[in-house]
Amino acid sequence: MRILSVLLGLALVPLLAPAPAAQAHPGTIDVRVGTYNVCGHGCLPTKAICEATIGRDCATKLPSWAEGRADDVAERVARHHLGVVATQEIGNNPTPTQTGVDVESFRAPLTRAMQRRGYAEAPADYAGTRHPVQGYPLRSGAGRYTYYDAKRYSHRDERGRDLPHDLLWLPDSTPIYGKTMTWNVLRERRTGARFVVVDLHLEYRKNGATDPNGRTKDWDRVRYDDATRTIAHVTRDEPATRGLPVVFAGDMNSASTADGASAVDAFADAGFDDAEAVARRHRHRELASFNGGTVPLPEGGKIDHVFVERGTVVRAWAVVPETRRTSGTAWELLDSDHNLVHADVRLRR
Repeated sequence: MRILSVLLGLALVPLLAPAPAAQAHPGTIDVRVGTYNVCGHGCLPTKAICEATIGRDCATKLPSWAEGRADDVAERVARHHLGVVATQEIGNNPTPTQTGVDVESFRAPLTRAMQRRGYAEAPADYAGTRHPVQGYPLRSGAGRYTYYDAKRYSHRDERGRDLPHDLLWLPDSTPIYGKTMTWNVLRERRTGARFVVVDLHLEYRKNGATDPNGRTKDWDRVRYDDATRTIAHVTRDEPATRGLPVVFAGDMNSASTADGASAVDAFADAGFDDAEAVARRHRHRELASFNGGTVPLPEGGKIDHVFVERGTVVRAWAVVPETRRTSGTAWELLDSDHNLVHADVRLRR
C-alpha cells in the first residue's frame, strides 16, 4: 500500500524541484530546507513497547523504526531533493523514569539510511553534555539532528575541520527535564559560503498541564520565550553565528499566532518570516503539518515551520503528504504522525 503513496509523492517533485546551481544569484545561497518530526521514539509498534520505552502509551502506533520505518523516512527526504532537513524525535537520552529510551537506537538507523542516499549528519554533541551553569548531565531534550546533502554542503571547512555547532540549553531545563536546541554552521561546497541551520522542538504541553518537575505554566508563553531566546542566542550572542544567514526549522508544537504567546509571533517580533506566509508558490497548503496518525490526512493549521530573515526570497513551500489515501490505517500508510514541510529559500550571504 505504501507504493501508491510513493508514486503520488514522485508526481509532486517536478513542481518544486530546486533550481540548478548555475541559476543561483551572485551573493546568495539557494537551499531547499525542511523540518520533519519523524516520531522515532514516539510512535512505536505496541502498547507494551510504548510503555516500556517512553513511560506511557503512544497515541499513534507505527511499524518498527529500525526495521524499515527509518529507511522510509530517509527515502521521503531524498525523493523530494531536500538540501537540508532538521529532524526531531530521534530518540532521547535515558531518564530515571524512561530507561528504555536510547538516542543511539533511533539516530543510528536513520543516519545509515540517510548516508545511503547521499546525506550526512551534522554534529549534535548530546553524549556527555552538561548544563553550562548548573553542571548536571542532559537527561532529555535530545533527538534533534540535522542532515544535509553531502554533495552540496558540508559541516566542515575547506581543511576538514568541524565548523561551529552547539546545543542551546533553555531556562526551563532541570536535572529531570531538559530542553535544548541544536545549531550547525554549514558550508556550501560550490561557493564556500556559510549559513546556519537551527533545529528546534518546542514545549508540547497545553496550558494547565504539569511537567515532570510538577510545574504548571503558561506553556504558550514558554514557547514564545524559548523561541525568543533561541533567536537572540544565534543572531546576537553567539560569535560563531552572528552575522551569518540563518534558517530556523522545527516543530513548534502550536499553530497559534497569538501576540506574545506563540513561536510565530516570537519570530515575527525578531524580524523573521514564516516561509509559508511569504512563499511565491505553495503545495498542499490545506493540510495540517501534524497528521496525528489520522487517515485521511487532516486539514488545518501548521505546527511545523521554517523561518527566514525578513526579506528573504522563498520561491516555494510545501507540505509533503504522508499518504493521499482516504482510507486505511496509520500502520499501513504513514511513516510519522507529522508531514514533512519544506521551503526553497534564497539566503543572502
